[in-house]
Amino acid sequence: MLLNRFEKAMMLNPVRALIQRHYEAAVLEKLGGRARGQRVLEVGCGSGRGVQVLLERFGASEVDAFDLDPHMVTLARRRLAPERDRVHLWQGSVTEIRAGDASYDAVFDFGILHHVPDYRRALSEIFRVLRPGGRFFAEEVLERFIVHPVWRTLLDHPQRDRFDRTGFVAALESTGFVVRASQELLGAFAWFVADKP
Repeated sequence: MLLNRFEKAMMLNPVRALIQRHYEAAVLEKLGGRARGQRVLEVGCGSGRGVQVLLERFGASEVDAFDLDPHMVTLARRRLAPERDRVHLWQGSVTEIRAGDASYDAVFDFGILHHVPDYRRALSEIFRVLRPGGRFFAEEVLERFIVHPVWRTLLDHPQRDRFDRTGFVAALESTGFVVRASQELLGAFAWFVADKP
């Protein structure tokens, strides 16, 4: 599901970038460690700021990334041009990831799956492209935020079959992941680290 105009402006805001780099990434690192020297995939890369975080903070050696919105991919290509030897970008969907089985050491989701109507299918695709022993890092927006009347008016999110922290853990486990850690903030946001056995 593409972002509406309001949410796209929020995602491109420098304040959002600071929160992602200094808070969200720090929580994921604390829960799951780094990805030093690993081949990493970011689902829903937006303008490429997450890719920069993966290279700089998490120590990934190579990052593949995609976004459903071709405009965001164009912005990411521009931002990441100096890293073109270590970064591969494309337009695509998390429910049909254009990568082979067991292609990545780690997959990162910076708040993408709550936009996906069939997020369970997305989890299955993420599981498929992770190598055995690979790690999934997710920062997600929970149902409590999504269905709140104010945010429901401003943002376009699927309203059916959304998840709370417990529900997302259950979906991860039913996909085959082993959940290593999770953390919640205000019942509206959560972070997860899960491994593919």
